[in-house]
Amino acid sequence: MVTKDDVRHLGWLSRMDLSDDELEKYTSQIEQIIAYLGMLDKIELEKAEPIRARKKYVDLRPDEAQAFGSDALGTANRKDGFVKGPRMV
Repeated sequence: MVTKDDVRHLGWLSRMDLSDDELEKYTSQIEQIIAYLGMLDKIELEKAEPIRARKKYVDLRPDEAQAFGSDALGTANRKDGFVKGPRMV
């Protein structure tokens, strides 16, 4: 069971100030999530067959490196080749 103190502590760890309404709302939501995860734990997977990929390896496109046609970073005209960012003051 998740308590409001647990949620308050999670909020503190996250550096969030939670109101009383938010504490109630999040406590309820976290309990629902934990209940759903408990349902998933009950699924028997021993007899389940693994899912196989429907595409064969030969049907996939070749993974080949290609040159990029433009200057995406704007470094082509710079002598040093670095990206210039905004000045930090």
